[in-house]
Amino acid sequence: IFDYGGVLVRNQSDEDQARLAQIAGIPQPLFTELYWAHRLDYDKDSVTASEYWTGLARSAGASLTNGAIEALIELDTASWMQFDSVMWEWIGELRAAGKRVAMLSNMPRELGEALRTRTHRLDSFDHVTLSYEVRSAKPEPAAFEHCLEGVGTPPDQLLFLDDRIANVQGAELLGIRGIQFTDRDEILLRVRS
Repeated sequence: IFDYGGVLVRNQSDEDQARLAQIAGIPQPLFTELYWAHRLDYDKDSVTASEYWTGLARSAGASLTNGAIEALIELDTASWMQFDSVMWEWIGELRAAGKRVAMLSNMPRELGEALRTRTHRLDSFDHVTLSYEVRSAKPEPAAFEHCLEGVGTPPDQLLFLDDRIANVQGAELLGIRGIQFTDRDEILLRVRS
């Protein structure tokens, strides 16, 4: 089971965060803090994109035009689509070897729908669980349980890769072996041997 951000795609860059902050008219350190403060609500579809970005701006004492919100959504989505070709090739190798492969990711609706309509990336998996579709986000058990049900493999026969330790620990609580994804080449060396 693969996480998406920080595993299959590069994490959002500082440059992208700076551009988002500039569009929002908020100093970058404050913008970055607010960006993550309510992100899980956005990822779980508890708030709409407009509510998320408007709330972020309001917390900084700013306001956004509809045009600015649209620009933020588009740049934010694009910034999470910097695919790591080495990882996607490995997924292809795993599938060719007969392994079942799943993706479990926290992401907002806008990114998930862009992946579905602009790419064929999600076709690489036997099962995909996206937080906005199940209204539950890692490390909550419900997100993992949905993925387990979909992939149809006993937890003790699965490996979960995620860059966030809290999510790895959430998987381990359900009997899934987890590895924190910190260095791609090192991780691939470990799991391929």
